[in-house]
Amino acid sequence: MLDYRERLSGYYPSVWPLECGGPRRQKLVGSTGIDLRPGERLTSTTRDMGGWAVMMVQRAAGELFVQGGAGLYDGELPPHYRADGDNAGWLERIDPVTLETLARSAPLPSGGHLWCGAVVVHENGDLYVVNGRFCYRLNADCEVLARRELPVDGPYNGLLVMLDGNLVMKNLGYTVGEPCRFSVLEPEGLEPIGDSFVIDVPCMGRFSSDRSEVGEFIYTSSASELYRLRYDGGVLSFDPTWRASYAVDGEDQSDGWDTCIGSDSVWMMDMGRPPNWRGLASAPQRAFRFSKDTAADRDVIDVLGKQNAWSCGPPLYDPERRILVLYDGMNGGVAALRYEEPGSFELLWRNEFRNTVQMMLYADTGELVLEDSPAALLGLRGDNGEAVVVDIETGRERGRASLGARGTLGMFLCPGFERDFYVATMPGVIARVFVA
Repeated sequence: MLDYRERLSGYYPSVWPLECGGPRRQKLVGSTGIDLRPGERLTSTTRDMGGWAVMMVQRAAGELFVQGGAGLYDGELPPHYRADGDNAGWLERIDPVTLETLARSAPLPSGGHLWCGAVVVHENGDLYVVNGRFCYRLNADCEVLARRELPVDGPYNGLLVMLDGNLVMKNLGYTVGEPCRFSVLEPEGLEPIGDSFVIDVPCMGRFSSDRSEVGEFIYTSSASELYRLRYDGGVLSFDPTWRASYAVDGEDQSDGWDTCIGSDSVWMMDMGRPPNWRGLASAPQRAFRFSKDTAADRDVIDVLGKQNAWSCGPPLYDPERRILVLYDGMNGGVAALRYEEPGSFELLWRNEFRNTVQMMLYADTGELVLEDSPAALLGLRGDNGEAVVVDIETGRERGRASLGARGTLGMFLCPGFERDFYVATMPGVIARVFVA
């Protein structure tokens, strides 16, 4: 199943109505690629939003929205609690060429919790935003129609729409022993459907959902395990037939972020827990494959090799080319491997880019968009981060352009409307990268 080839029920029929392009988080773009040709180069237009730029989404043709959140001050690390002062987020519709504001919402309170939430474009045409511990419904003019305070007094991380149009979200779970709580809201007035579904351990990452002939499922990860939840009519429950472990014996690992789904498998990376939460773990960066049929059918992909790894997002997996791309944001290094069969991978290429962005792939041209930001995780000031386009089969660089910031620090990409794409960054700069 390929998100970009399907009509995704629950979502507005655009190329990119949510982060990663679809609920399976495959990050494949169905619109025409950049198609960089000899003699052409990339350049960029940037704008500082004055806060935290989280992600962009597309609605109707030419309609581009960006989610903003309160920015971090010097010395503050995410997630951060700021009871007073600047702690609200907002939503903007922006000009797809100049990036200037066309419409902006009223402030969207976060409950004081500063973190990157999420925005989706629903099939009803409205946009839904999770910011801190609140969920909001807004129309295309960025007017707030409804809001709901969520049950956990903490930041929420992730928002997806299910086949029936209901919204699912979960808390971040960054403190020791904090249970994971999923909430289901109906889309009209954001009324809760039933009680929260609780996993009694922290589940830090965002989650993916898979729509199949046998049901609708959600995959989420704790510090060492993956869980599959069944979704049925607004109710979540554990799937007792599937539970996987990504623990590697003898290794000091940290929690993984999101999962992505393809080739009848679930893919993820470990080493995602930020060092400021409970210290930096010492293991190298690995990726993992789990069969959707048998959770014990596991592959461990270990090709980057440097100790004390850390990455702030998931891998990218292209089910059509059967190529996995993983990275180590702390030490630098990006590698691509072809998945031949369980237990068999061919290394295609490796480079030393320092990537922190949630990657994106143009399906038709094989242009992989990632980042090379040497200062992104070093606490340095500057604007020397760059968006880079490479060939996913060979790793050959096709072009690069400035982000106007030191790096994205885990934020998101969005395809454009005409040989361009957009980048959001935690420092608050948004960029349009396009063919000069």
